[in-house]
Amino acid sequence: MALHWIILIVIAATVVIAAALIFALALYAHRLVFGKRQNRNVHLKYFSAQDFNLTVRGLPVTFDKTPLFAAVYTRQPEETCKKVVLFCHGIGAGHAPYMTEIARLASFGYAVVAYDSIGCGSSQGKNSRGFYANVQCATAAYIAIKSDPALKDKPVYIFGHSWGAYAALCLSTVVAAEGIVALSAFDTPSKIMAYSASFSMGSLLSRLCRPMWWLINLFKFGAHGNANAVKRIQKSDTPAFIAHGARDKTVPAEIAAATLARGPFIQNFIYDDKGHNVYNTVRAQKLVEELNAAFLRLKTGEQRAAYFSKFDFVAATEEDDAVMNAIRFFIDSH
Repeated sequence: MALHWIILIVIAATVVIAAALIFALALYAHRLVFGKRQNRNVHLKYFSAQDFNLTVRGLPVTFDKTPLFAAVYTRQPEETCKKVVLFCHGIGAGHAPYMTEIARLASFGYAVVAYDSIGCGSSQGKNSRGFYANVQCATAAYIAIKSDPALKDKPVYIFGHSWGAYAALCLSTVVAAEGIVALSAFDTPSKIMAYSASFSMGSLLSRLCRPMWWLINLFKFGAHGNANAVKRIQKSDTPAFIAHGARDKTVPAEIAAATLARGPFIQNFIYDDKGHNVYNTVRAQKLVEELNAAFLRLKTGEQRAAYFSKFDFVAATEEDDAVMNAIRFFIDSH
């Protein structure tokens, strides 16, 4: 065999082996995030509906033959609520960490429907599957709203944070929502995965893995698996309130929906002093940063339990009235 053929074979084999290794690394990273359940952290305090004097009614929701937890939260008699807000949660323990926001929305007179995505919180499912799964579960919750005798005739607005904001924006071309509120949303799954992974595997490896994450999403969800949230909201012409914190370390500005989305029905808000939880006060954001740092610093369960037993969870969930009232004005005016 000629030398040049041997060289070409060696190069081709090297490329194939390298691609296989990178794909294996990308698959491993994806499974670290979505290959398991996302349950409540035993060291954190989760507020209940009773803490805010909310009325709770279960709402039957099923996705892919898997029962999901979903409920209607109200502050006033449900029949007097003129609008429904479908609440889409971020990565973590489902909607439980957002009870303060759910209670505030309910105090505005809305019926708030919150669900846990598959494999999250109180929903069934052995794992959370992937980024687009939250869009699918939100769709199932929307269908349940429109099938519920008490809710079906009310206008529906979709509210989401982070992963849930991505779901809310993507949902704009799937369902007939009256408006979208998206806080700290990213544009595409592969970009946010590459950015998040760059802190552990380095920027070069994360960039090499990005096409592999695109393929993984394609294999798992088909053509929708790599949906671009920015393109969807621009295509839908659904009124949208999109906000982002300039100090956000989870979703950088270059892939944030608030810095990319443009359109006559889109309102963009950039908060210079906010981080990822743009709905919180600056003081609350600092407390959350301290909490996250404590998780890294404290290694044993006993140390964490002692620290969090004294942690002020009420202050850490303190909402920014200006932000929440701006959201209320947006919903009430559409």
